[in-house]
Amino acid sequence: MSANPSRLPIDAPDTAAAPEPDPKGCAMRLSVNGQSRAIQADPDTPLLRVLRQELGLTGAGFACTNGRCSACTVHVNDRPTRACRVPVYLVQGTEVVTIEGLAAREGLPPGQLHAVQRAWIEYGVPPCPCQSGMIMAATALLMDKPDPSPAEIEAALCLDCGCGARPHVLRAIRSLAERMRSW
Repeated sequence: MSANPSRLPIDAPDTAAAPEPDPKGCAMRLSVNGQSRAIQADPDTPLLRVLRQELGLTGAGFACTNGRCSACTVHVNDRPTRACRVPVYLVQGTEVVTIEGLAAREGLPPGQLHAVQRAWIEYGVPPCPCQSGMIMAATALLMDKPDPSPAEIEAALCLDCGCGARPHVLRAIRSLAERMRSW
């Protein structure tokens, strides 16, 4: 039950050290938002379902179920990952961060928003089901590439959502990238 090595990083985390699923049991431990969490799930259950149903973390959206949108994007070892496409056993031994844990990962106190979340508000990005995933993808992009081009932003965020957020998202990320250069 090993991962296909030709998958893109967004499809699954690096699985070189991923343990094989326990054939007889469903008890697993995951590190989610800096906490070790015990779960009971079939090893092939999508990470998205575990996050939402087992752990009550509903920020990762359930939209397309095939990885085409970015609604379910979370970070696995700081890489954007579509949680609807990753079996939960593959994330054992990794650090999963959801939108609920994004600000805390940066050391911000409870109730504070991450810089990308604040940019979303500042630029009036309209609400849509893909929004939390776009924020997670944008955060990963800016961590990896602090001055992305518009093409890199579009490629990272999968902006084919039909909600009309695209121009707002592009402005928010470009503006934040410009501000980050002066920090």
